[in-house]
Amino acid sequence: MSTEQRLIAAAERLFAEQGVDAVSMRGIMQAADTNVAAVHYHFGGKRGLLDAVLRSRAAQVSDERDSLLADLTPTERELARAFVQPVLAVLRSGGEHWIRLVGRLLVEGDDRLAVIAEPFLDRNAAFVRSLREVSPDADDATLHFRLTQAMNLTLTVLGDLGRTQRLLDSGTGRWSRDAVVEQLVDLVTAVFAGPPETRRQ
Repeated sequence: MSTEQRLIAAAERLFAEQGVDAVSMRGIMQAADTNVAAVHYHFGGKRGLLDAVLRSRAAQVSDERDSLLADLTPTERELARAFVQPVLAVLRSGGEHWIRLVGRLLVEGDDRLAVIAEPFLDRNAAFVRSLREVSPDADDATLHFRLTQAMNLTLTVLGDLGRTQRLLDSGTGRWSRDAVVEQLVDLVTAVFAGPPETRRQ
């Protein structure tokens, strides 16, 4: 793993666990086994490193979502699955800390998320068009609200899937990862569909 990759991996984990402002550059350097010169050389400082962490997996999510939409006949449930699946793929590729970090920044309304927020909307324009197809009576503000809430929900559940399973299990041990994901898809479907009286018949 290159120095740049080690720094991104260390910062991703520490930012997710402690919060961006609580993490020192010294802590990141120690975790990455490098020095301050490497941070400044590759990223210019802490803000540049955070931007690199956020961008590191955003394209993976958008690219996979584009791929899923390519052959999709949209329904609320199929769109929900296409929304959740790319984040699940990030989780499976070792990106739990990235999911948790983005979720934390989104909940906090942190402006530093802007580095991926605008590209996310641009890259997901096709998704919004598909969502508009299944909710033709919803205005743009409503669609964006639903999309934001679906994102909050998805990042919260998948950002700490083990915690979600523990909360649901209560000692029964029946909540597998797949079962939690199916419940999440159900909830995102309901978010996209909106109240019953607004749903397309």
